[in-house]
Amino acid sequence: MIKIIDNFQKWALSKGPDLDFESIESFTPLREQASLRRYFRILTNNGTKIGVVSELGSSENELFKHFSEFFIQNGIRAPKVEALDIEKGFMIVEDFGDKVLQLFISPDNKEIFFKAAIEEIYKIQSCNTSITLKTLSEEDLKNQMSLFETWFLEELLNFNLSDDDRIIVHDSWKKIALNCSKQPYVLCHFDFEFRNLMLLSDNNIGVLDFQDLCFGPYGLDLASILMDIDHPIERREFREYLDFYKHLTQKEGKEENYSLAEMEKDVDYSGFQRQFRILGTLSRLHIRDKKSFRLPDLSQTLKYLIKGSYKYSELEELGAFLDEKMLPRLNEFLGMIK
Repeated sequence: MIKIIDNFQKWALSKGPDLDFESIESFTPLREQASLRRYFRILTNNGTKIGVVSELGSSENELFKHFSEFFIQNGIRAPKVEALDIEKGFMIVEDFGDKVLQLFISPDNKEIFFKAAIEEIYKIQSCNTSITLKTLSEEDLKNQMSLFETWFLEELLNFNLSDDDRIIVHDSWKKIALNCSKQPYVLCHFDFEFRNLMLLSDNNIGVLDFQDLCFGPYGLDLASILMDIDHPIERREFREYLDFYKHLTQKEGKEENYSLAEMEKDVDYSGFQRQFRILGTLSRLHIRDKKSFRLPDLSQTLKYLIKGSYKYSELEELGAFLDEKMLPRLNEFLGMIK
């Protein structure tokens, strides 16, 4: 890895004449991410840049550049890609600073930033959708949830489902995927968390980590904000923010003929799909990729899934299974690794 970083620094310096800098004064690693890429702040004699080091030949950087250009063309503040070498896995992008909303939200500004995030979701959903993207099918939604069984239950907690438990879990996936697949489909960021939103110097919102852009249920991105892991909100606030989103759609004359209660169920079920998926992906991140910094997020994610399941009679058995069997097992696991 040291050699790769050294090669990246030499490559970055070679791009100086095209990017209006002559020297690199420092090269600082940034916060760990839930991906195999590594990020660095490059301090040059003429401002800062963000350096990205990926696997050789990785397609993620090319996707990032493609989607960044698409977002910028549609008025979404995404970091501009200033230099790219696909074969080497190197990229230099615009520096959005350090104000990650995940760390910047407080009781005093919470409402402002929740609404700003929801406005950003609506802007993404309103983009010109001539771009070719994957559309999440009902089967895709179920397959994503199956990560929960493979990585969270079996690999992380060493738990194998009984026949009865398997029926409960798999049946819940069918119901969740069916609800999500019947929702209006829109452009989805697919990882629209506060950790991927930046407060820019002009007080606008910058959007990061959009490589998984796709067409999917309208509730997915809303669920990622309204069920944020680090900033849980009361159900009263949940409904108020959802009503705020509903009014945004009404202003543009695009609102579907849904009641607030129907929209609440859509976002809840989108949240269930996302929570199953997150429990699996974060477990895989720890086991396969040796990145454990997101393990504490498992607890709140599971609690969201349990509490939400109990709200709906068709998912009550799922809630009981997770509450009585999985939550104690997860708490024991997290207690052991502290």
